[in-house]
Amino acid sequence: MSVIAAAADIQSLFAANAGTKDFVQARKLEDTIGLCLSGGGYRAMIYHAGALIRLNELGFLPRLGEIASVSGGSITAGVLALSWPRLTFDRAGKASNLDALVVQPLLSFAGIGIDVRAILTGFIPGRTAADSIVAAYDRHLFSGAGLQEITDFPRFTFMATNLQTGSNWRFAKAYAADFRVGMIDHPTLSLARVVAASSAFPPFLSPVRISLKDQIVRKTEGADLHRNPFTDTAVLADGGIYDNLGLERVWKRCRTIFVSNAGRAIPEVGQPTGRWIGQMFRTLSLIQQQAENSRRRILFGMANHGQRDVAYWSIDAPISSYCLQDAAAIPDEAAAVAASMRTRLNPFKASEQLTLLELGYAGADASIRSRGLASASSAPDLVCLRALIASS
Repeated sequence: MSVIAAAADIQSLFAANAGTKDFVQARKLEDTIGLCLSGGGYRAMIYHAGALIRLNELGFLPRLGEIASVSGGSITAGVLALSWPRLTFDRAGKASNLDALVVQPLLSFAGIGIDVRAILTGFIPGRTAADSIVAAYDRHLFSGAGLQEITDFPRFTFMATNLQTGSNWRFAKAYAADFRVGMIDHPTLSLARVVAASSAFPPFLSPVRISLKDQIVRKTEGADLHRNPFTDTAVLADGGIYDNLGLERVWKRCRTIFVSNAGRAIPEVGQPTGRWIGQMFRTLSLIQQQAENSRRRILFGMANHGQRDVAYWSIDAPISSYCLQDAAAIPDEAAAVAASMRTRLNPFKASEQLTLLELGYAGADASIRSRGLASASSAPDLVCLRALIASS
């Protein structure tokens, strides 16, 4: 089943048959809410910003215990994590300055293209595309901040893929780890470089090399590669290679799971080119898509049997598919338009930004309320999003 087919009827996915076991064998399950922000370049960054606006209106932000992110989702998460200590929450759990501290900087950044310049920089001797991306993130969003400057709670985890081990590299304030290499306690790493590693899409923007020479990498149980060169340098690429939904950290720990998916959907049916390079790219895309589909089926299976409460919204899902009578009024074709947008780090026009903000906002609202996880404290208001775009 492709993502498009799944998104066409999200409610039917929750009715699918599944076993009675907890598939992930969670050992540290907490009665808290985890939020997963998928990959998808600037389009994901903007889509997730729309979702955050609605989560804020519904009072969910201070209730989040875990936020896990991948690729474009890590850009949004990085800005949120760094700004969190300055957010001012009222008694209803709504931050009055979320737009100013988080949303507006992201929208401004979405108007700046950085991928082409990064690729061209990679042709200069002694320079890499990854270094250019790191510099752009630092210049426009993070101003030299490190992982130790983000909030302690909620726990933010930025996902990357270790090209050396084939495993998931997780970066957080408290630790950085690859289960095959070991763990670093309280890593002193640049936030811009961590986010760049999470969003380093191959082959043009990867790899991002992170030196571990100044870190203490301690051996953990099962770390069969706790030796050089693995403990000396991490060679990393986009976290979406391993898990484009960022589920692994959250579904092992949180009773309630919110998933915001703005990833690129690969049509199951298509006419492949006869040229070998075209076949290669489609084959690799289909492999990645099936891995995502498998994770999603497990997630819905757990929801089906009451092991998790799950709200899942996707960029290619028409708002009408959530079957919520008072959902935001957005035409069904808007989802198809958004799902066809590029997943690059190049400029998005104001009209594109508005479409993505609206779908992220309305998708989060409709999914959470249709699952009975919230009652609307205020009606969804698309007018406020148009004002944001106008002022960015």
